[in-house]
Amino acid sequence: MLIERDDAAISAAGAHASAVAAPGTAPHTAGARPGTHQPGQVTRGQIVARIERMPGNMMHVRARLLIGLATFFDGFDVIAIAATLPLLIGHWSLTPGQIGLLIAAPSVGQLVGALLFPALAERFGRLRSIGWSAGIIGLMSVFCGFAPSFEIFLLLRIVQGLGLGGELPVAATYINEVTRAHGRGRFVLLYEVVFPIGLMVSNGLGAVLVPRYGWEVMYFLGGVPLVLFFVLRRLIPESPRWLAEKGRLAEADSALRQFEARARAPLPPVGDTSRFDAMTARHPRRRVRDLVSRAYLGRTLAVWMLWATCGFIQYGLSTWLPTVYKTVYHAPLQLALNLAAGASVLGVVGSLVCAMIVDRVGRKPVINVSFLLCALSLVLAGVFHASSVYVVATFCSLAMGFLACGFITAYVYTPELYPTSIRAMGCGLGGAWLKIAAIFAPGLIGATIGTGNLSVAFYGLAVVPLLAAATVFWLGIETKGQVLEELEV
Repeated sequence: MLIERDDAAISAAGAHASAVAAPGTAPHTAGARPGTHQPGQVTRGQIVARIERMPGNMMHVRARLLIGLATFFDGFDVIAIAATLPLLIGHWSLTPGQIGLLIAAPSVGQLVGALLFPALAERFGRLRSIGWSAGIIGLMSVFCGFAPSFEIFLLLRIVQGLGLGGELPVAATYINEVTRAHGRGRFVLLYEVVFPIGLMVSNGLGAVLVPRYGWEVMYFLGGVPLVLFFVLRRLIPESPRWLAEKGRLAEADSALRQFEARARAPLPPVGDTSRFDAMTARHPRRRVRDLVSRAYLGRTLAVWMLWATCGFIQYGLSTWLPTVYKTVYHAPLQLALNLAAGASVLGVVGSLVCAMIVDRVGRKPVINVSFLLCALSLVLAGVFHASSVYVVATFCSLAMGFLACGFITAYVYTPELYPTSIRAMGCGLGGAWLKIAAIFAPGLIGATIGTGNLSVAFYGLAVVPLLAAATVFWLGIETKGQVLEELEV
């Protein structure tokens, strides 16, 4: 109720706000917050100019927290299977084939979701799509906790995958679109860090709760995102960039005024917006097929390889780690879960470091160096695979930590590469390649574990980030510090 009354006050204040120093806008009115904009003849260029003059404020924080809640539980539910798999194997007497199916099959749902929800976001809005996907994630997680059989559990995980696959690309799109160029990498990555935090918390809670309360508790906790289905659109505004691109300029102005009303200090004048008007007018409206046109093909190939690498390593390695430690190295269940949780901690640390440096050194250097170090760690895990579980776990944890650096940077880098009209679909197709890789990676790891030859698995995994680093280096562009509309071609 307090939040609703606060939003009502913001809307009331925004209704009386006036434009400042923009050509053709009205003068100040008494009591208006300096720097806010009065509804009138609004252009896309003016919307972009107002976004670019606006530093982060409490509405940005609210958006980051609420959408971050969905992203947090996206990470939580993705890795919950790793914490619960050792018990599920015994609970339903699963065969190696069923184990591989349980890990890989939900990626089919995620693949469909990665294509479906970005398409919905392009048509119906970013927040509607995020709310729908969060609702599916939460509801299916609760149902998983009551699953009476392996077959029903598997089916529920596939349906849940629709939401898991669709939430992250659209959430990254929204956060990028409401953020100005200056400091965008740091702002977005500090939001995206909630995903590896979700992985870490899932592993940590799994290590504490699963041995005591059973596997079901993880899926009951994973039901929290269902709340966002009911409240998200009431608490934060739609993306002004998306509304403006759709020609809904009055709604874009209203949404943006909700951000402006939360500014900590008076905003500077909008000034001459001709530069931004030129940016939004010089390029045609793009369609999905333009993702593989001559203008965007290089960027798209770099994005696909980047996301496929993250999926191959994340799903092919992290979901198997507790089981590998327990079955290959004969570690007790509690120790296996603790070692896997340690990998998640390094992922969070690496993500925070990236957030601090990505606007200084650029997106491409962070991705390339992270992937090269990930590959090196996997090679060392293969070299020393016959050592103790602690040695192998150290190298695997380092690999996951370095992967997290490149993975999280993909969420700020990918939306920057595409125009607003196809941004969500560009992110969604990248996420689709992540899911395709996730479908095949667990089978590869399962086959090598079955033979007991872990070195082959580690060496094979190491090749993937090496190829990704080369692809991003040659085909990717640098995007740091540039307005999103400047990056269009």
